[in-house]
Amino acid sequence: MQYSAKDIEKISHGKPADIATFITTLLTHIEKLETRVNVLERQVGLTSANSSKPPSSDGLRKPKSMRKSGGKKGAPKNHDGYTLNMVDEPDVIEWHPVQSCSHCATSLEDIPADGYVRRQVFDLPLPKIVVTEHRFEKKCCPNCTSKQQAPFPENVKAPVQYGDSWAAWCAYLHTFQLLPLERISQFFQDMTGYRPSEATLLNRLDAFHEELEPIEKHIQQEIIKSDVLHSDETGLRIEDKTQWLHVVSSEDWTLYHAHEKRGQDAINEHGILSKYEGILVHDFWAPYFTTDYSYEHAMCGAHLLRECQGIMDHDKHRWAADMQKFLQETWSETKKARKSGILVDEFKMAEWEAEYDAILSLGEIEWFTAPVPDAPLKRGRKKKSKAANLGERFQNHKTAILRFIRDDRVPFDNSLAERDVRRMKVKQKVSGSFRTVKGAERFARIRGFVSTVRKQNRGVLSSLIAVQCGKFTF
Repeated sequence: MQYSAKDIEKISHGKPADIATFITTLLTHIEKLETRVNVLERQVGLTSANSSKPPSSDGLRKPKSMRKSGGKKGAPKNHDGYTLNMVDEPDVIEWHPVQSCSHCATSLEDIPADGYVRRQVFDLPLPKIVVTEHRFEKKCCPNCTSKQQAPFPENVKAPVQYGDSWAAWCAYLHTFQLLPLERISQFFQDMTGYRPSEATLLNRLDAFHEELEPIEKHIQQEIIKSDVLHSDETGLRIEDKTQWLHVVSSEDWTLYHAHEKRGQDAINEHGILSKYEGILVHDFWAPYFTTDYSYEHAMCGAHLLRECQGIMDHDKHRWAADMQKFLQETWSETKKARKSGILVDEFKMAEWEAEYDAILSLGEIEWFTAPVPDAPLKRGRKKKSKAANLGERFQNHKTAILRFIRDDRVPFDNSLAERDVRRMKVKQKVSGSFRTVKGAERFARIRGFVSTVRKQNRGVLSSLIAVQCGKFTF
């Protein structure tokens, strides 16, 4: 809408009805502009603290934490810690004799010691390469004169090669420490003086990937039997395209799956959730709600807290603040009850559910009167405000959102799966994208094994070496 100076002059000297119409038109236009500004400010103001955006998208700005300030600092209670303790049998003992008296300078070299004080230094020497030469005897049969030679061991396939531990170290550095192949080669050269080529490292990783196939199948079987699973997905750059890495995990097991799609096709190809019949903790990604699946739902409370914060920041709705406070206090009381071993009684849970409904009933007035940004005319449902979409999600998924108050196996959030996928984003930042689909699949399988052994408090490097030697078992 544009008016020239002549148009405004003409209207100002016109009839009162024309002036009233002009003012009404201006007010309508101003309201639209204010709504549009609100939408743009919301887009600019979205952070990991008030939306589902990942922390990596925040850049240099540091969003306000939703955690309560204060509280005890340092490690949590009953934390094991990593204190360095003396050993009873050191590898090397160095004696430091008393030469003379510090007071009168009398020689004490011939005086027997009354005892000693111990101090120990733990140090790490440079690793030393151990070269093992295999010599295979040759003999001539005295009976038939045929020449015989001792058979080669299965793992010795070339005149000169790297041993099994090199492959385990390569998998450890590539998949756990997230180093690119060039830096792994440089690491080996600095530590040992030998530099394997990137092609050699890739061949070793490929062989390791194949050796982990039966172990991954065992992890799949154990995951399907879990009472509670967590699921999430994150974007992954493969072959210069954005593809997806899916994770399904429990407290003890982790499975990754790389796929070009994010939705149901990828979930079905992974083959876990289509067979699962327990409780799945996830965000509100629509494919998880497909009726083909038999599991029960539990929603991530952390996502809901962040989205409530977004409504509070941009729309100033009271119901969102009330719901955020309700979820935080309810989870706090539920945690205390679980620690004490006394579950929340039925009467208290009914009170919580009634309070939940009351917050949403009052909230309907706010979210239905909130302005909705103009959208181009198209078929389908009418566009709703962010607050209305969030409020109706609370209404439609009440049982799944509040499942944590009735089932002590269910956590409040989906942090387990989010932690499992977070390292993949670090991998991309350190090493860049995956050049091939095979490389992404190889990394996903090895990383799933590494994550699993860590959850079970096993040594990562020792477990990788055991796999390489064919001696690993859960």
